[in-house]
Amino acid sequence: MLKTIEKKIFILKDYKLYFLTLLIVCQNSYSAQVYPNKSIRIIVPYSAGGGTDTITRIVAAGLQEKLLQSVVVDNRGGANGIIGIEIVANSHPDGYTLLSCTTALATNVSLYKGKTSYDPIMSFSPISLIVQSTLMLVINPSLPVRNLKELISHIKNKPDELTYSSYGIGSSPHLAAVLFTSMSNLNMTHIPFKGGAPAITEIIAGRVTMTFSTISSVYSHLQSGKIKPIAVATLERNLRFKEIPTLSESGLPGFEAAGGWTGVCAPHKTPKEKIAKLNTYINIISSAEENQRKFLALGYEIFPSLTPEDFSNKIKKEVIKWSKVINDFNIKPE
Repeated sequence: MLKTIEKKIFILKDYKLYFLTLLIVCQNSYSAQVYPNKSIRIIVPYSAGGGTDTITRIVAAGLQEKLLQSVVVDNRGGANGIIGIEIVANSHPDGYTLLSCTTALATNVSLYKGKTSYDPIMSFSPISLIVQSTLMLVINPSLPVRNLKELISHIKNKPDELTYSSYGIGSSPHLAAVLFTSMSNLNMTHIPFKGGAPAITEIIAGRVTMTFSTISSVYSHLQSGKIKPIAVATLERNLRFKEIPTLSESGLPGFEAAGGWTGVCAPHKTPKEKIAKLNTYINIISSAEENQRKFLALGYEIFPSLTPEDFSNKIKKEVIKWSKVINDFNIKPE
């Protein structure tokens, strides 16, 4: 009798274990199928209020509406984005912690050698590029040049005398200027500033020869005539300033320097079906007419319908391109 009872208890326990296992399997299967089923966090590796933060919040609001889940923007600034980037690189790849990734993802590995714990390619699963800002080469209107060829000739006639400003060592405008002087075989002195405003002020005052700046930063000065545009650093002309040629078509074939791009990445090994779902919705959000107006007003160009593979290839090319510039010219942050 006792043995029979013990046997029934054992069978009962066995069934409980079976049902518990079945429940866990079902829950995991359900969670995978209905992603997301909880809040998503997008880490912005910069302080609130900047361009990257603004873009991310537009996308986050759209994702929240489309996915019917809370999407929280978490600002983790510091060390030129390294702090926030490392948080995501070390996060669980479940699709619930994402990174608002920028050009710094591609350049930091070379600028801060030995000081980053992540690999810009191996540590992340790119989802989608959202926008890219256009850099424009600008000068003071009093400079006696009308185009890129005349500017290059003017600088060559005054070797080591002329200067260019930037937002700081290792910034996109600085790297663009280094690439420009290298491809043009020019000798110029770099004058870095802490931010775009003083760099542009020096151009207006005529104390600096040239600078590369995002269109959004010089837009009002272009309208007032205080700054003269020479060319844009993209391979195709800017939609807002179609009359301004590219550096590539003006005498430097293939010249391209992004003024800073913003996209969304996830930790490496995030399931492909989650990456695909996020990519689809982010592209829909980026393509929305209302959001396109917002991005254009901020001075950005929109890149909707970019696949994760396309974005991944872009990051790889950026890493290779800028690591060569940074290493060849021994560029080190302040």
